[in-house]
Amino acid sequence: MAYQFILNGIITGSIYALIAIGFAVIYKTIRFFHFAHGVVYTAGAYFAYSLSITAGLGPVISFFLPQSFRPLSA
Repeated sequence: MAYQFILNGIITGSIYALIAIGFAVIYKTIRFFHFAHGVVYTAGAYFAYSLSITAGLGPVISFFLPQSFRPLSA
């Protein structure tokens, strides 16, 4: 059980770190905090969740399908 907690913490921390790096890169280049970056991540998460629940797709497909549409939303 402790192994699962450690693994969940590493995965969640990695996701937060990637989002924070994205915010930092955008802020360093334009010196403005751009909120649309966070909206894209949130929309992708909701889209993946809705695909997983309503369409009955597995979690792996539900994760990678929104990633393919991410360049279109930016």
